[in-house]
Amino acid sequence: MIGIYLSANNDKEGFRIPVNPPELPFKNTADGEEFTIAKKGTVNVPKPMKLTEFAFSSFFPANDTHYAETQFKEPKKYIDQINMWMAKETVIRFIYVGGSFSINEQVTIESFEVKDQYGTADVDYTISFKKYVPFGFKKMEVVKKSTTKKGKATKQPAKVAKKEAPRDNPKPVPQTYSLVKGDSLWKIAQKYTGNGANYKSLQSLNGIKDSELRKLPIGLKVKIPPEWTAKK
Repeated sequence: MIGIYLSANNDKEGFRIPVNPPELPFKNTADGEEFTIAKKGTVNVPKPMKLTEFAFSSFFPANDTHYAETQFKEPKKYIDQINMWMAKETVIRFIYVGGSFSINEQVTIESFEVKDQYGTADVDYTISFKKYVPFGFKKMEVVKKSTTKKGKATKQPAKVAKKEAPRDNPKPVPQTYSLVKGDSLWKIAQKYTGNGANYKSLQSLNGIKDSELRKLPIGLKVKIPPEWTAKK
């Protein structure tokens, strides 16, 4: 037995068409484009098919009749349900069974037209549908392209520790010794190092010539080599 069912929200709402239409035509079209080419004429470039469209006409009986496929409902209930689906842009399920082919598709209601019949309370209507293909939008994320090669960890630039310039060790200031009566470089070297033979270092540091060794004046300030005072 042929039957047409319309439902929505997982079959929580819907109905069966009470009176089957005399025919159920389908329309499949492609989105081909025509172009005119010189010396060739008009050509058609095939493109993907458009969404399937179908429509039918029937009526909602105003009274319970023997030819109705369902339990009687007032026409207003069918009309209100269809108008509500259209107002809410509801995707519904269209099911057609019992014919030479069957349909079970999600569709949208594209148009719905009703009119009263003269001499009866039955309501004529024409309704059309279009196949619905689920889709969704994805948020685009802008990813900055990395300059590093894939699979290799990004190396952080090594921090270069600033080396402080070594401080110049100040040269120790030599101590001085004032000559007294009877002093000689030998005696001064003997006093500071325990060995008078070291007087040559004292002589060199103070720039004293060999000819001046015996004529050193009393009170002369002689520089003492720093290593001598460090050892003392």
